[in-house]
Order: sequence, then structure tokens, then C-alpha cells
Amino acid sequence: MVDRARDRRNRGSEGFTLLEMMVVIVLIGLAVTFGVIRFQAYLPRARLEGAARQVGGFLTRLRGMAVFAGHAHYLEYDLDGEAFRVSRPATIAEREDGAPEYIETDWFDMPEGVTLEHVQFSRRDEENRGLVSIEFTPEGEVTGHLVQLLSNRILGEDRSRFTVELNGITGLVTYTPGVREYAQIRDESDFR
Repeated sequence: MVDRARDRRNRGSEGFTLLEMMVVIVLIGLAVTFGVIRFQAYLPRARLEGAARQVGGFLTRLRGMAVFAGHAHYLEYDLDGEAFRVSRPATIAEREDGAPEYIETDWFDMPEGVTLEHVQFSRRDEENRGLVSIEFTPEGEVTGHLVQLLSNRILGEDRSRFTVELNGITGLVTYTPGVREYAQIRDESDFR
């Protein structure tokens, strides 16, 4: 009798039943599925914010480069091609080798699903097609503007947009989730 009780206890410690293994595998599968779904929902927003930070980083960097080099630098937005690039002055060595006065970098493409919706220079002056060029002068001056980025993978009018604004006077770059109104004063009519 004692041997039978000992056998029952030993049998239970030998391993898991097939049913227990199946339940654990199903639970792991459900956890992975929900984790992937949550991650995929976050990805478009991260791409939109990353693209905004990339554009803003170039704006900040170009202003400093123009002042440091003592030559104008340019940022060119391709609103139809969903990309932007930098034009910088050629170095003396590059010019001696026959390079043009300004060298254009390769285009930086927007991440998948993110587009350059428009570039706005004042409350009334907005571009949403073609090429738009911004000059950064050696004195640190730059045309203040606002860049509206759009993600076609995010639902909701305000959540699908991100605004990058460059203050032309201070050079400060601000990032705003959603749509932001252009607030900089550009001409006399803005005082009325």
C-alpha cells in the first residue's frame, strides 16, 4: 500500500502532460500575437516623429555649418518626391578638381508612409508641390518656415500629422505633434 502511494507521487513528478504543454504553447502564441499587433500600431507614429526629428536636425545643423564655413548653405525640399537634400559650398580642393561651386548631397527619402505635405513661409504663403529651397546665410539668417509631415498609415486627422517649425530670427526648431498654425511675423500686414 505504501509502495502504491509512492508510485503515484513519483509519476506526477516525471513531467508535463500533453494538455499542459498545449495550454502553455497557446498562451505563448497569444502573448506574441498581441505584442506584434501593438508594435505594428506604434511603428507608423515612430516613423513620423523620426522623420520630423531628422528634418529638424538638418535645419539646426545647416545654420551652424553656414555660420562656421562663412558661406551660404541650402536645404531643398522635393514635395513631389518626398525627399530633401543639402547643397553646400565646395571646398578649395574640390573646386581645383573641377567640382561646381555648390555640391548637392544625395536625396534623403522620407520613411515609408511619411510624406512632406507642405512648406509654409507665412500665414498666406504656402508651397505643396515642386522644389522649395531654403537659404542659410553666413550671418546665421534663414527664412523661417514650417514643414508639415503627414503619415498615411495613421488614422485621425490630428494624429497623422507632425509639424516642424524653424524660427528665422533665433534659429530655434520646434516640434509639434499635429497641425500647428504658422505664428511668425513676416511683413507689415501681419501687424494689422
